[in-house]
Amino acid sequence: MVPQAIIREDIMPVLSSFSARVRLDRELGPVFNSIAEDWAEHQQRLEEFWLSLALASGRYKGNPVAMHVIHANRIQPQIFAKWLQLREQTTSEMMSADIARDIQGKAARIADRLNRVMHGPEAVVVARRPSSTEVAKPYRTARIFDREAVPPALLNQHETKDGTGQS
Repeated sequence: MVPQAIIREDIMPVLSSFSARVRLDRELGPVFNSIAEDWAEHQQRLEEFWLSLALASGRYKGNPVAMHVIHANRIQPQIFAKWLQLREQTTSEMMSADIARDIQGKAARIADRLNRVMHGPEAVVVARRPSSTEVAKPYRTARIFDREAVPPALLNQHETKDGTGQS
């Protein structure tokens, strides 16, 4: 089965619903309502950002990391886990499973990056773990590439960095 392609019409309602949920959430609402004073403007930036990210539209022109770092004292590490939980809930309810997983993966990478920049490299976002059916599986695997597995012709032609050849 060919994965469904994401389109603009998939993204816009999800962003609206997600933003409304964030504003009303007991944990996230106070944080983001104190930061995003103009929700209409913030919503427009979110739309441009996610359209650029999901569709490679090029509409977003900005530095999302810098825009969030200035709020590091208010956006604490535990906020990211709640943000991801709400994002997962919204996308799972409103998108096909393939598209929801794609958006959730992008959101998890964004949360991880922002959290590490804002709170140090040891900061970890506690997020959902993918199910066994979601874990990527290799197309194929090869034998370990060691001295015994290397074809003799290749091994005979090998030279070390200093050009002395194989010993």
